[in-house]
Order: sequence, then C-alpha cells, then structure tokens
Amino acid sequence: MTLACRMIVPCAFLCAIATLDAGDAAAPKPPPGFSAVFSGKDLTGWEGDRKFWSVEDGALTGIADGNLKFNSFLTWRGGKLKNFDLRVKVKVTPKGNSGIQYRGVEGSDLGDFVVTGYQCDVVANRADYNGMLYEERARRILAHTGEKVIIDPQGQPWVIEEMKVKEYKPGEWHDFRVLARGNHYQHWIDGDLTVDVIDLDEKGRKLEGVLAVQVHVGPPMKIQYRDFFLKQLPDDFPIYTAELAKIPASARKVVPQGKDKPRPPDAK
Repeated sequence: MTLACRMIVPCAFLCAIATLDAGDAAAPKPPPGFSAVFSGKDLTGWEGDRKFWSVEDGALTGIADGNLKFNSFLTWRGGKLKNFDLRVKVKVTPKGNSGIQYRGVEGSDLGDFVVTGYQCDVVANRADYNGMLYEERARRILAHTGEKVIIDPQGQPWVIEEMKVKEYKPGEWHDFRVLARGNHYQHWIDGDLTVDVIDLDEKGRKLEGVLAVQVHVGPPMKIQYRDFFLKQLPDDFPIYTAELAKIPASARKVVPQGKDKPRPPDAK
C-alpha cells in the first residue's frame, strides 16, 4: 500500500470526527437536572401552524405578517406540565408581542392552534408588560411586571408589593425563566424577578396544562426561542390558602387591561 493510499483512511476518519463534533456543538446543552424541549434543528415534538412557525438559525421562530385574525400557538407535545422550572432564551423584534404559555388549555371550540391559560408575556415596547403574568382568554392581566400579587378566591388580583421595572432591548437575546410550584408563580428576565403571584382562585386557576409559545395579532413581528430547557418538579408542592397568603389592608387592585397606563422603567 502506498503512502497516498494510507493517508485516505485517516483523513476520512478525521472528517467524520469533525462532523460529529459540529453536530454535538449545535445541540442544546441543558443545565443539570433539565432537559431540552426543542432540538434546535426542527419542530419535532411541537404542533402548530407551519405558516407561522419554523426553525431559523437554530431557534424556534414565529413570524406574523400583521394579518393574523387571532393569536396562534405552537404547542409542545411532550406532556402536560404541573410543577416545573423553565429556562429559555428569547429574542423579539421591536413592536413584537409573544408569550410563553404554561398550564394551558386546548379545545376544539377555541379554534385551531389556540391555547388559553397562564402566560409569561414577551412584549418588546412596553416595560410593564414584558415578563408580566397574563391569562389568555380568561382573567387577562393578573400581574403587571414589577408587581407581587395575591389573587383572592373570587379572582381579583391584589398588589401587595411593587418591584423595579426594567427595560430589555428588543432584537437581543434575553434569558427568561418561569417557575411554577403549586399555586405560586414567578417570572424572571435576565435574572430580574418580574412578577410573583399566588393564585387563590380555585375556579379560575389551573394546576396542570400544556406548554406553548405564541405569535400575536397586530403589527408584523418575529419571535425566536432557543436553549429551551425544562425541569419537572415534584407534584406534591403545597397549595397556598387564604389563611397562609393573607392580603394586607394596604393592597391595591391590579388595574384591568384597557384601564391601565404604562409604567415607565425605573431609573437606572
């Protein structure tokens, strides 16, 4: 065997190794205890209208042209969520509007690819909506960004404490986190707590449901999600009761959608 022939096998072997390494580098790497719910390659395990949803540059990507008649969702088919810790990087265009839907409800009466329920909002141009807790097609705004809230047994949300409101630039990647334990919900953006909510409304709340992401009616928009990681938590987290989560006399009602005025970001 000549030297040239002997060189063929090592080259082919090295090329194969390089290809494997490149593929491994492209795969999402979950933190310890977490698993990836999105491959970074295709929409396997997700269901929605492919007119709006695709994979672009390794990110789950939703694009709307401004002609949507109702919000459309892409739903994860890996099972229903109860208690969990979710981490995902998010990038949205200016004027874009999306959300991370969790413990959601589907139904044929709602329309194709429609999900109701809790939502961590992703809103590019309003700081006190970005990261808030909204309930799609139900109680609507449960907590603006910067609010700690207790929802009373009749479904009225009460602000018991205010936190800083920060601005997060559109068109850049930001780290979102959603933590759901029993009837206690918390959202973060880039490590900043945006809402903290206890839901005492037994009729209105949901303790289990699907995970989904959203493209919203309104101006043309593009939303992207990547490094989408989920950690399932034990089912036996305690449920807060009205005796344990008392609403102080100083609390104020959460201003309903349509009656609220934008709260500007706090000074840096």
